[in-house]
Amino acid sequence: MEIQSTKEIEAFCSRCRSHLQSDDKNSFLGMHATKANEAKIQAAMHDAGFAEFQGDINTWPSLFLSADAWERSSYHSHVSLDLVKNEHFSYQTENTAGHELFNTDCIQKDPKRELNDWMKLRAMDRNFDAIYLYQDDRDWMMDAPSEAATNDVPAAKAHGNVLTFGLGIGYFIYMALMNPRVDTVTCIESSSQVIEMFNRFLYPQFPQNKKVTIIEGDAFAYYRQEHLSQYDYVFTDIWQSSIDGLSCIEKLLMQDNEPLDKTDFWIEDSCFEIMWTLIFLFFDAQLHHHKISINPHYAHLMHKIQKYFDAMDVVIHDPSQLQFYMYDTATVRAILAQQ
Repeated sequence: MEIQSTKEIEAFCSRCRSHLQSDDKNSFLGMHATKANEAKIQAAMHDAGFAEFQGDINTWPSLFLSADAWERSSYHSHVSLDLVKNEHFSYQTENTAGHELFNTDCIQKDPKRELNDWMKLRAMDRNFDAIYLYQDDRDWMMDAPSEAATNDVPAAKAHGNVLTFGLGIGYFIYMALMNPRVDTVTCIESSSQVIEMFNRFLYPQFPQNKKVTIIEGDAFAYYRQEHLSQYDYVFTDIWQSSIDGLSCIEKLLMQDNEPLDKTDFWIEDSCFEIMWTLIFLFFDAQLHHHKISINPHYAHLMHKIQKYFDAMDVVIHDPSQLQFYMYDTATVRAILAQQ
């Protein structure tokens, strides 16, 4: 790959560097929001560069989510987590403060693809009861609106015979079963305790009109082409956050990189955000002929990025080409899938 120095490309790189140096958006996390100060916060988010608060003010979304609507959602209306209690699992209901901004979804891509990415920050419109599940006295999982939001999209995308990795409280399975395009759901779960808990307390509350199969096994043993080929759609959710998610996704992709429309990874964009930055840093170094200085933790990822683009016989003369490679999910997956 060769990147030509044009005025447009130099300006693009300058904007990306500026966005990398700004952390204004993080200051909104935890901010107290009320109906009285909502407009003021929205205006501040506009100034900070949140994409959804650009454009016509009449199109700006509300900062508030309905706690009533969340509690009345399909899963919560039919599944009682307070039934979960055995020698390994227990639950605790905690009254959680509303009116505090939190990230409700995975990282949102900058529509201009210049590393001005953003969080979808919302606040519940009142205090609400959140359920914390504990496994052997350790905080195991929280039933929260953000968990629902990041599972609803893949559940709606699911179709045919579905395979999922990671059982949890079965939220994805439940929502997939509610999808009329789904025929069967198979789940690979490594913990026999989680499977026993699910089968005993939760699955009896699920729709029973479609076949659900739970297999005890390691995700990395099953995430291979010969197994994945049996299914129409695959969703993986076996990590705690984007911190450990990227390394897990990389390991899975190195075993098999299925077509983009067949497979989804939980909070994939949050996991890939660092890749968008690393790819830009590689481009910037190529353009200006300087060495790349990064955290050693990411050195092997930068090596993969360099290997991928060095193999491309292409001359870049327009920033749109760089923007595509930085943000294209199939490209990022292909980079990570390299041995």
